[in-house]
Amino acid sequence: MSVTETGSEQQDTRGRKRNVETAEIEIDVDAPEPPSKKSLRKAKRAKSTAADDSKATERVLETSSAQPKASQENQNRSPYGIWIGNLSFTTTRDDLVKFLTEQSQGSISEEHITRVNLPQNPPKHGKAMNKGFSYVDFSTEESLNAALQLSEGLLGGRRVLIKNAKSFEGRPEQKKGQEETQTKAPSKRIFVGNLEFDTTAEDLEAHFGVCGPIIHTHMATFEDSGKCKGYAWVEFEQLTSAQAAMRGWVEANGPHDRRSSESRSAKHRIWLGKINGRKLRMEYAEDKATRYQKRFGKNAKSLQSAAVEDESFDDPIQEVNDNSEPVHKKREVKKASRKKEPHGKYTEDTVQRLTGAIVESKGQRVVFD
Repeated sequence: MSVTETGSEQQDTRGRKRNVETAEIEIDVDAPEPPSKKSLRKAKRAKSTAADDSKATERVLETSSAQPKASQENQNRSPYGIWIGNLSFTTTRDDLVKFLTEQSQGSISEEHITRVNLPQNPPKHGKAMNKGFSYVDFSTEESLNAALQLSEGLLGGRRVLIKNAKSFEGRPEQKKGQEETQTKAPSKRIFVGNLEFDTTAEDLEAHFGVCGPIIHTHMATFEDSGKCKGYAWVEFEQLTSAQAAMRGWVEANGPHDRRSSESRSAKHRIWLGKINGRKLRMEYAEDKATRYQKRFGKNAKSLQSAAVEDESFDDPIQEVNDNSEPVHKKREVKKASRKKEPHGKYTEDTVQRLTGAIVESKGQRVVFD
């Protein structure tokens, strides 16, 4: 290769490279930052979801606008109303009106329907969804009675249930108050449950001591560890103290908060419903006298009569064979003979020797020839 050829190649490579001195780059500092690929993807997703939501709302508005104007104007409640349950979630107002008018065979017309309340759920997959029940009001009592006869009819493949809107039959009874459920009479002794296993009698006396003086605290404990079983009995000197404990709070005198203003009362409440963060289960316990009468009083069964009743069932039924000998006696003889027989192939003396037990000497002399 000649020198001229190498020189020309170097010139060509130099010409291809960018000349830093001649090239100038202009940068606009005030120009906004271009969006990244991640932000562009988020914007695209937001547009798609917004478009789907707008389509769903448009469909719901179309279904609502399709309702007759007369029904929208007459939305006042009337004393003749029904409740319709077990509806399909896709049931519309027109389906309800059509069902009532056609199934009643002319007894109910659209003019008699003054109000249709069909609560709606959020749309799902672009379809309007109801909550499965509806309220319909009529202008006359005859229309109401005719609608009640349509109960258990088929609407959208489902057996609908129709009731009078003012009838509450079939509902469970309301729970009675705590005072009505408390069957036991007030007493000085209360039962306390739902205790921790580490609770002691001193903890209970310190907790309920604000109610009044305590005579005795009986804690149910385990025999092996001595810990609490989870319940105890507390006996007070006065009945008012037990009533205060059952109420769950007592009023104490003295400042309980330094930040409280002087205008506030000096009394504050001490709550007794919880101990160590656990909600207690409390109820009145029976007095010792009434408890004793239930166990050992005149109305209770005596121990002797109970023992006599038990003895009547101790003797088994005796079967008699041809020799007139009870069968149970033969069984007793067999059991006695089995006890005398040695267990296994070793005698009792051999077992004692093998186990290292002390064997009593029988005085036998062994002589070798």
